[in-house]
Order: sequence, then C-alpha cells, then structure tokens
Amino acid sequence: MFRLLILVLFIAIVVALFSSLWSLLRSPSSDGTTANRLLWRVILSALLILALIYGFNTGQLHPHAPW
Repeated sequence: MFRLLILVLFIAIVVALFSSLWSLLRSPSSDGTTANRLLWRVILSALLILALIYGFNTGQLHPHAPW
C-alpha cells in the first residue's frame, strides 16, 4: 500500500512536469500558469521525499543496494 502511494506521487510529478511543458509551449506569455504547475511539481516532489524518508525510517521500505 505504501509503495502504491510512492508510485502515485511519482506519476503525479511526471504529469505535472509535462503539463507545465505543454503550458509553456502553448502560451509562453507571463500569465503564471507554467509557474503554478511547476510549483505543484515542487510540492509533489517534497511530498515524495518525505514519504521516502518516512518509509525508510519505519522499515516499510528497504534498500536493495549491494553495498
């Protein structure tokens, strides 16, 4: 269930990134739409980092690195 939350956050970040790119290409004027969409991407990225920190600290996520 926790991994599903992380996956949803990651997909939302990618969607927000491409949405802001589309907004920039569609109307490069300074109406603030692109900046708002990029702000949402930053907020979602911060939530993803917090979720990863919480997951590693509680033991719900485990690193699989060989070192």
